[in-house]
Amino acid sequence: MKKLLIISTITLVFFASFTSCKKDLLVEPRQSVDANVVLTSRENVNAAILGVYARLKNNRLYGRDLITHPEALSDNGFATNKSGRLFNEANNIQGAHFLNWQSDYFAIAEANLILAAIPSLNVAPAVTVVERNNWEGQLKFLRALCYFDLLRTYSYDPGVGVQGLDRGGVPIVLTTPTNTSDAAATILPRAKVDSVYAQIYRDLTAATTQLSTNLASSAFPQLATLTAAQALFSRVALYNKDYATCKTYSDLAITAVGSRLMSNAAYLNGWRTAINPESIFELRFINPAENIGVNESLQTSFTTLIIPGNTGVLGGFGDLVPQTTLLTDLGITATFAGGAISAKTDDVRNLLYEQGSAGRGTARVECTKYLGKSGVQNLDNIPLIRVAELFLNRAEALSTPGSAVFNETAALADLVRLKQNRYSNYVVTQQTADNALSGMALYNEVLKQRRIELAFEGHRFFDLKRRGVDIVKTAPYSTLLYNDFKLLANIPTRELDTNPKLEQNFGY
Repeated sequence: MKKLLIISTITLVFFASFTSCKKDLLVEPRQSVDANVVLTSRENVNAAILGVYARLKNNRLYGRDLITHPEALSDNGFATNKSGRLFNEANNIQGAHFLNWQSDYFAIAEANLILAAIPSLNVAPAVTVVERNNWEGQLKFLRALCYFDLLRTYSYDPGVGVQGLDRGGVPIVLTTPTNTSDAAATILPRAKVDSVYAQIYRDLTAATTQLSTNLASSAFPQLATLTAAQALFSRVALYNKDYATCKTYSDLAITAVGSRLMSNAAYLNGWRTAINPESIFELRFINPAENIGVNESLQTSFTTLIIPGNTGVLGGFGDLVPQTTLLTDLGITATFAGGAISAKTDDVRNLLYEQGSAGRGTARVECTKYLGKSGVQNLDNIPLIRVAELFLNRAEALSTPGSAVFNETAALADLVRLKQNRYSNYVVTQQTADNALSGMALYNEVLKQRRIELAFEGHRFFDLKRRGVDIVKTAPYSTLLYNDFKLLANIPTRELDTNPKLEQNFGY
């Protein structure tokens, strides 16, 4: 099938091809494809929805960049320069940033087209209300996630915009044009940040209404479910500093899956299984054709190892490793230059950090959260939302000064719940200090545990950015001040060339 005309990413004339329904896509070459022509069966709709999920696996999205770059751009990651990858990002070089604009808008365009086609789907037996709700709920969840990621990378977060640098949010596209004339008429400016959040809220509110709990189990975390929508809403509201809503959806999701928080005894093995027991939503990589390979997979990005503890078998490059400050928070004492670990505390999370191979140069302490646990090197399922994050979201909402739901007792309970499951000797090493926590000391401990728990899962840069703080880096890197324009990614030139209403971020 010939490539379809694209005017710009946000006004594209586009429809995806679906491997399971190729015969339905054998149409005459032309400038556009009407979604109603190809979405004529249940099979096509299901294949189309899977195609939107597949978009998230792109290297510029969660296949790599949305996991690696928040570690490199922040104070968590040190670039080893063993392949040259992630070196510029760790140095905060201008232009070395996220490149997710096109891929996210492609996914949004697909979701829009499918949503538009579902009401007119004429099949026998007829589409049921439950069936339609499930389709639409998944698509709105995915669209909300994409808009959220666009905001996180290209815009300032609510309440912490920089005067003179803040150019607003991103364009809101809810109807994808299917011909060139409609596309030309759909040239949109950047919406305000709060307007984009309002749209994300509408999508997630709909998703939490339409999705069922039938698949809300550890066996099916690759599909959006009611619990996944609640968990994403918890995260989104935290970024929006809407602490009451964050608590509401954290409560709901924790009630459903809080019992799946891994114990300290189960934690290490949980990261060695194909599906993480805590996963509420994760990307599933099972097809060999999806293997990102030795250049950009998460395995090669974070470690040189193939087998835990075996430095004699060389795998990837280990392009990004933990900074000394992160190792300290993890309770790891190591010689940073040589990667030799001399001591570890009883925090079981540090078991996922070990000395890598010297086969590509100086051995470093590396993160082994992604170690071919699907059974194939460089082919890992990627957890995007885990149970532990829910407790941290709620604890932060409850302990943030000025929060509408400020409650130190409840925040401490969430913090203790998590730490009891992460320190093998909690009563001896942690309990006394935790019992004395209050005020800013409690809040800072919540933030510290968030850094440790979610390290190398794509959170750190965004967690610092949404709080409006400088990213304090240690040598050989320089601190990235919050008012430095390089905090935001630059909008691709091709978008600016085709959309005169689109304003580039300051400094680019």
